Amino acid sequence: MDSFCNLNVKGITWEVIVVDNANDDDVSALVKSYTGRLPVLYVPEERKGKNYALNTAIGIAKGELYVFTDDDVIADSNWLMEMWGGARRWPEYSVFGGRILPDFPSGNIPISDKHPFFNGAYVVADWNIAEGPYEAHRVWGPNMAIRANLFAEGRRFNTGIGPCGKDYISGSETEFTIRVEREGYRSIFLPQSLVYHQIRPEQLEVRWLYGRAYRLGRSHAKIGEKPNVPFLFNAPRYLVRSFVEAAAMRIINFFNTSARIDAGIDFWMVKGEIDQYRNDSGPRGAHTR
Repeated sequence: MDSFCNLNVKGITWEVIVVDNANDDDVSALVKSYTGRLPVLYVPEERKGKNYALNTAIGIAKGELYVFTDDDVIADSNWLMEMWGGARRWPEYSVFGGRILPDFPSGNIPISDKHPFFNGAYVVADWNIAEGPYEAHRVWGPNMAIRANLFAEGRRFNTGIGPCGKDYISGSETEFTIRVEREGYRSIFLPQSLVYHQIRPEQLEVRWLYGRAYRLGRSHAKIGEKPNVPFLFNAPRYLVRSFVEAAAMRIINFFNTSARIDAGIDFWMVKGEIDQYRNDSGPRGAHTR
């Protein structure tokens, strides 16, 4: 909220909607303390889950472009101006994603920034591409904008996906952007639209990293393309094989910390994917596609 107070908004009519579904008096007081400094609207929502909050905001928002971010983000001063400018430069496009850089606390990061899971784990959207079209699955919630007409036609976020307590399927915004991409709405990357994602100390713990991998695995099964392959135990057979291999690698690399963490990430991601396939199975274990 402090970073919003420093935004360059010359020529833009804007409003900040904060939806609170934590039922926390401190949150209400904090948000309302910005009255007079920001055009802020505080909205309570009794239903738990991030996508309930997003849908509540959509129901009352006004304007041409809805810009989304998270409560753990620090916005660059030109963030909103760049997002609005990009939407005007690309009038034939409906979904816009900006750059997200991590703001780490002191401490050892469990994995290298070269690790394939690093960006997904810490929501780093620093794609090495110029402004222009890109895939919808690379548009991430902390820095995302969608034209209002998509919501005016009745679209909403899937409330069965996204943060809701500790056990949930990740990818609340990704499910939406992929869904509208399949309908023909295209996405634009705006690298000058920048926010910093604050990483909490507990997110430097290996246990947190494994939990993140598990939730991402569930997301792959829930919102990804369903493979036309043989199934075993209500999950794709290749996943069962990958699960066994990852479990073996955790044992083999017990005394090699880095390799053991890598194997643990693979293990928990595959386990999440298998568990979600099994959860989505129909009666008597018949997988429904």
